[in-house]
Amino acid sequence: MQWITRSFCLCGWLMLATTGPVQAITIDLIPNYQELEVGTPLTVEIAISELTGGAAPSLGVFDLDLVYDATMLSFAGPDGVNFGNQLDLFDLGSVRAIEDSTPGVVNLFELSLDLADDLDNLQLADFSLATLTFDTLIEGMSTLALSINALGDSIGAPLTAQVNGVEINITASTQVPEPAPVLLLITSLAGLYWLRRKNPD
Repeated sequence: MQWITRSFCLCGWLMLATTGPVQAITIDLIPNYQELEVGTPLTVEIAISELTGGAAPSLGVFDLDLVYDATMLSFAGPDGVNFGNQLDLFDLGSVRAIEDSTPGVVNLFELSLDLADDLDNLQLADFSLATLTFDTLIEGMSTLALSINALGDSIGAPLTAQVNGVEINITASTQVPEPAPVLLLITSLAGLYWLRRKNPD
């Protein structure tokens, strides 16, 4: 009976010794505004957090789809995307791609060319993967979501992450339209004419 108890204890100890803490990596969409007027540009940051920072696992590659309502938002194009620098620690370059051929979807890909040890030892625990810019078209509630096609560590092993989307409230513009110069001229002339008729001398 004692050997059975010892076996259970040994198995339990081995399981605890070989099982490390679960890495709770999170990817968030962070807008510059959660409520904004039609015509105001929207900037959205894709931020990763809860990596180890200074140790493995670090991030070596990502392939993400940002999904948005194309009737409410218009992607500003590749020029409106800024990648972060934590997959290119020494500014020597990385493999990057932006694809927006499907309406309502922007695909972002980046593969680090840095050494695995450099990524593990020097990469921050929390950082920006990229920021994207959109134009706001009409009023209403717009949902931004993110799906992970691939997420890998410094040697390409898969990572898992919790993804948090966001809702944006786009309101009608409250800006008072400026009167056209011709309308101002006509109004001024009409006012002068009325004053002249009222006071002929």
